[in-house]
Amino acid sequence: MTTPQMVSAFVGALILAFSVRSFFRHKTQRFKALFWAAIGVTMVYAGFRPTIIEVFGPDSVELRIRLIVALLSFIVLTVTLEAIRISRMQEQYAFLWLVTGVLLLAGCLFPDLATALESLTGISYGMAVLVVIFVFILLMLFHFSVALSLTQGKLAQVARELALTEERLRRVEQKRSKDKDGGQAE
Repeated sequence: MTTPQMVSAFVGALILAFSVRSFFRHKTQRFKALFWAAIGVTMVYAGFRPTIIEVFGPDSVELRIRLIVALLSFIVLTVTLEAIRISRMQEQYAFLWLVTGVLLLAGCLFPDLATALESLTGISYGMAVLVVIFVFILLMLFHFSVALSLTQGKLAQVARELALTEERLRRVEQKRSKDKDGGQAE
């Protein structure tokens, strides 16, 4: 094992230990602890890569891509669930994020699915991941376009209602000033 690998493994183990400790001690900061735990695991993996990777199968580019995508999908799922939990994201907007994270994670955990997809479509695992990400981006853009259109429609409705309310208020004030002026003349 080389010196950079040992340093990476040691620092990763420290980050992992502190994040696990933080996960159980500070219940309000579990997302941060999981995020740092993922970083620690990644650093430990980078340090021991030649020996640890063989637990998952023979070392290959596809396996490395699967592990990186699994880590990223785990982060996406964790961030999305945490955002829902602390009420920063509504469930209707989180659905697409959750589905994409689950699809990517399923492709990583079950390599037979990736092999079946490869035999059906003729594209490699890496390209399949890129296609899923591309479709996700397109769906998110479509989703945001629909949400923006609905928001603009609601904003236009509010603007119309505000204009009507201002006009009613102006008429009431004019009527009041006429009544006041008419009452003083008599």
